Amino acid sequence: MEILKENFEASLPLLQKAIAECDFVAMDTEMTGLSAPINNYKPQDSLATRYSKVTHSAASFLVVQLGICTFTWSDEIGGFEARPFNFPCFPSSADEAKAGERFFQCQSTSLEFLINNGFDFNKWIRHGIPYLTHPEEEAYIIRKTEKEAHNATASDTSNNIPVDDRNREFIESTIAKIQEWLQSSEEEALTITANNSFFRRLVYQIVRTDFNDELAVTSNAQARTMTLKRMTDEIRLQKEQARIPKPPTLNLRRVLDMIADAKKPLIGHNCFLDLMQISQQFLWDLPCELEEWKRLLNREWDTIIDTKHLASHPLVAPLLTDGTGLESVSKCVQKAPFATVGPKIVMASDFSRYQADASAIAAATQDETATTMDKSAGKENVKDETKYHEAGYDAYITGQAFLRFAGYILKKRASLAEDEDEEHTRKKRKVQDGESDGSLDSAPPSISESDTIRDSQAAEEEAEEGEVPETPMERSALLEKRKRIILDNPTSDMKETEELKGYYNLLYMMRSDISIMNLLGPDEEPAERPWSFYLKNIPSSFQTSTLFHLFAPFNPHRFNWADDTSAWIQLSRYAPAVNGEEASREPYEIKALPTGALGEEYVSPFCVGDDEMAVKGRDAGVVMEAADIEIVAWKTWYDEREALARSSRETVRQQQQQLQEQSNSVRFQKRPFRGPGQGTGAPGGAGASTPQGNLHIVEYLRHAESEIHEDKRGHHQFACRAHTRSMRFSNGSAATSSMPGVDRPTVKTISPQDNASTTPSAVPTAPEAIAGSKRKFDEDEIEKQQQ
Repeated sequence: MEILKENFEASLPLLQKAIAECDFVAMDTEMTGLSAPINNYKPQDSLATRYSKVTHSAASFLVVQLGICTFTWSDEIGGFEARPFNFPCFPSSADEAKAGERFFQCQSTSLEFLINNGFDFNKWIRHGIPYLTHPEEEAYIIRKTEKEAHNATASDTSNNIPVDDRNREFIESTIAKIQEWLQSSEEEALTITANNSFFRRLVYQIVRTDFNDELAVTSNAQARTMTLKRMTDEIRLQKEQARIPKPPTLNLRRVLDMIADAKKPLIGHNCFLDLMQISQQFLWDLPCELEEWKRLLNREWDTIIDTKHLASHPLVAPLLTDGTGLESVSKCVQKAPFATVGPKIVMASDFSRYQADASAIAAATQDETATTMDKSAGKENVKDETKYHEAGYDAYITGQAFLRFAGYILKKRASLAEDEDEEHTRKKRKVQDGESDGSLDSAPPSISESDTIRDSQAAEEEAEEGEVPETPMERSALLEKRKRIILDNPTSDMKETEELKGYYNLLYMMRSDISIMNLLGPDEEPAERPWSFYLKNIPSSFQTSTLFHLFAPFNPHRFNWADDTSAWIQLSRYAPAVNGEEASREPYEIKALPTGALGEEYVSPFCVGDDEMAVKGRDAGVVMEAADIEIVAWKTWYDEREALARSSRETVRQQQQQLQEQSNSVRFQKRPFRGPGQGTGAPGGAGASTPQGNLHIVEYLRHAESEIHEDKRGHHQFACRAHTRSMRFSNGSAATSSMPGVDRPTVKTISPQDNASTTPSAVPTAPEAIAGSKRKFDEDEIEKQQQ
């Protein structure tokens, strides 16, 4: 089901019901970009560094689609009902405060990817649902409150119409009618004729100045009348509540709040970037520290499941022969054994948007009897009909993958446990019959993973060995137990089984030496890597082949360039090739590189002299300047890198605190999380950290490592300006979007003094903002304001 801004509020009851009653919620996002070249992932990244890089991306790019899918167990169908929702989201500036305005970047390959998968950019901009983060919503309410107070004060005197010959008769007669009605009449309401907006405005003025606003006034411009009612406690309360500014109801974040309030497990696939984008775009500014982000994320959702990590389970991984990408996983879980063992999943009624897609995939993947030609045609139809990479559909197949993985693991473990019980019963009977041969004290035989009941031949062999066959009652009980495994509601087992819980709240880390991130605790420290070294001061004329020739005695496996003068060398852990043969896969004792400068003694044989080694070295490009190449052990590099990162983050944190303490021009502090009893600002600090702080960290680390990343072909970026506005950061910093052709945004930190005089980045006080946008109201607009 697709939800647009036009039907968002009307769909909220359906959304709330689906989320409140469901067992699991899956999610997915589509974005304008993934990462800038400066933030390319490297296997050597620590998780703190990876977090800083992704923070930069989350602050630069925009979520264009949010998809969620609820899965609810139904006893009637004996399976889960899926209810997928697709939300195009565009930051609108429809309100006067322009609270939702955003400046963002686009990655050309991402835009091409979106449009190739049927994304409608016109629909996105015209019908996308706007949103505000928690801090933006708070600031919006405060601004509206101050503006209402300012307007109310101004309207007491400055907008009064002076009494003159044109209106004196109307004013006097109206006052007389109201007094007479109040003193003698028992009628509930008084109707006064007001032929135009001028006279209607006079009625409001009379009620305000002569009757102390103690009457409730409503206007009917079409009938040209005004209706006055006595001010009861109920009406007075309604009037006061109407004056209280309320947050905009058209806010996509409300859906995420529903999921958080319902405490439902949240499922994603390779979802680290999705969670970072959701945090930054919809919830609160990303903090500088990874551990703080984990803490805030856990306040929103206490159980997060990454199916990319669950796919590494030893019972599941061998079956995913086509990889663990979402599309490959989706096709795999709709075939045996996942589809035959896992729970049944159907689309709920009134959720037909993806019904044809699900049916087409199931038909193409489960038809094992079809001919090769039929199967090929089926796959083509699936490709044409399915909506892969639409966020709502990807959320659906993500949740489907989890349910099938979890169902298969539970069934397999139950089957193995039954085999163990069966074997134990068999041996126990042999002992009771006095036919034990003493083998019970030996190691138990290997347990077969077959789920079928013993065939007749096996039964005969057991009978010959003196084993007692299963009784009909035992066989019936076993079959009934296996039937329950498939048909009974597995929700509780999926949530509580320790084997599965061991995979929850762990995120898969792509292209990283640290494979997972633990959301609930400290992450593993990287182990020493004796095969990995960092090379500095490489002559700019060197090619990869030159490095292979120069370091051949150490059996290099791969070189990864960091920039023109730095690279990583990975030594092979297998024996080198001999006489042009292919390298073997035999284990090989690594010969570690000596750290420090390579030295002339090592380099000169490769380029000085007339012997064969020197000639080949010169032909390969080796020069004496290679003696200055500095070799750094991985652990040394890592420790230095982390020390620089910690120092940089601490510097940024101190700068933010100083700016917040000194700046008097910033009125609204940000609160990065929500919850009862929480004040403004994060615990232990004056306010939330902003993603711009992490831009400094990335730049600092980039300088420290001398990593100058080349722009990748096809990944050119350009800046976009949505007709929306982002909140100014409470630390006084602001990011300026890059111009076309520039690879990354520049960061400008604005001091409190600059903040007072720099118009684009300064945060005006509410009265100043009102004064700057104040305009002359005509009579109808003033009347509307007074209402």
